[in-house]
Amino acid sequence: MQAQSPLERDRTSYSSTFYSTEKDLLKNNSLTRKIIELYPNIVYIYDLRQRRSVYLNLSLEKFLGYLPGEINFPNEQLFAKLLHPDDVESIAHHYDRCQTLKQGDSLKIEYRLQDKKGNWRWLESKDTVFELDSEGKTVQTLGVIQDITETKKNQLEASKLNLELAEKVDFLETWHDKRLKLATMNEFLQACLTIEEAQTAIADLLQPLFPDTHGAVYLINNSKNLLQAIASWRTTDSQKSFEPHDCWALRLGNKHTAYPSTPGIYCNHVDCNSDRQPTLCLPMIAKGKALGMLYLRFDSPEPISKLIQELSATVAQNIAMSLANLKLQEKLRYQSLRDPLTGLYNRRFLQESLSKEIDRARRQQQFVGILMIDIDRFKKFNDLYGHAVGDLVLEEVGKYLHSQIRQYDLACRYGGEELVVVMPNAAIGDIVMRAEEIRLGVKQLKLQHNDRDIESITVSIGVSCFPDDGIETNSLIQAADRALYQAKEAGRDRVQRC
Repeated sequence: MQAQSPLERDRTSYSSTFYSTEKDLLKNNSLTRKIIELYPNIVYIYDLRQRRSVYLNLSLEKFLGYLPGEINFPNEQLFAKLLHPDDVESIAHHYDRCQTLKQGDSLKIEYRLQDKKGNWRWLESKDTVFELDSEGKTVQTLGVIQDITETKKNQLEASKLNLELAEKVDFLETWHDKRLKLATMNEFLQACLTIEEAQTAIADLLQPLFPDTHGAVYLINNSKNLLQAIASWRTTDSQKSFEPHDCWALRLGNKHTAYPSTPGIYCNHVDCNSDRQPTLCLPMIAKGKALGMLYLRFDSPEPISKLIQELSATVAQNIAMSLANLKLQEKLRYQSLRDPLTGLYNRRFLQESLSKEIDRARRQQQFVGILMIDIDRFKKFNDLYGHAVGDLVLEEVGKYLHSQIRQYDLACRYGGEELVVVMPNAAIGDIVMRAEEIRLGVKQLKLQHNDRDIESITVSIGVSCFPDDGIETNSLIQAADRALYQAKEAGRDRVQRC
């Protein structure tokens, strides 16, 4: 038999060592692997030399709509087949960059994979160093993938609405005076952070655009069965609220004009006892959905000019798009700050907010309390009742926690079954007392699933306080975490101060 060359021996030794290491990793860390398999996002280990994943939990099948075992991952050929053609080069460049990663660094990339139904799913991967070679170069990365399809969709919708809004503004360039007033209105509405802010300003913005009118802006409620006036100017003869079928414009899906010479076609929401004047109703539509209606009543009995009709139609559409855009922005803000299951703030918001609260407390020489809450034996709920009940437990505890805190307290989901409450300007005695009340309250929760009673929930709570137990964000949280660990070691279902 021909002797192996040194290069071949090195390659054989490397392969043998690598696969032995991989086998030992999967064998000796079975508990870690089980935890990773339960993690809702995709976790993987990528080998930069082999250009393939050497470990991947089972979540990717669920992300792409496949049943467990229906596809065999890791499978680089299948991954390449499912990868969007436009993302192939960026993926390759991403892993080239990963070779220069240092300990503590991470790299992100967004790309698309095709699911079982043929739809493109947007994913975000974040890679960090998992293993270095003898020269300090990264040879394996540890990565986490999360599905950002909905966020991307909302961002695209928001961008499209902004684009449509800008196009309509450009259309009015020939109407110099009206265009400037309309631009002022749009600029203000776009600067608004909430729908409530926009509502308070709409009337003052619209009256200069239509100086010889009485008017109102209506929004449809969430049940789609009632329109309510959110803004009005001068003395409008239209009702403050009415049902959608009372307006011809909403029935027809288009503008509707009425004149004293045609009294039979006035809308039912217009007061019949007032002096008849020309009226104009315009549905406010964005993304094919009616959000409300713009109503104008004119002082002059003359026919409504084409210019005013076109202007009012543009204004109605701009208001609709601005309000729709604000709704999308609020939805995106909610998604970026809130945990979708519990409705509590997420860990990123906790880190940012706690740092601000500590700075404020340091300046004003006040306390800041931290409650680190852990649901006792949470894994048992999943094992005994199923993950649906585990989610229900988290959701109900989150709701209860939100109902018990003060207006300026912060309740967050820290991770898994751990929740954190930040209590500004609260002394340690008050913090411990409040923690005890929360512990007892959670214990009294009565939960059912599919008409089946669920056993009582208990929580363990660790308490820390600024500045006694820490003067920085991390040290304060770590102190509460240590206290939580002591509470669990002492038998759970108790409050422990650091």
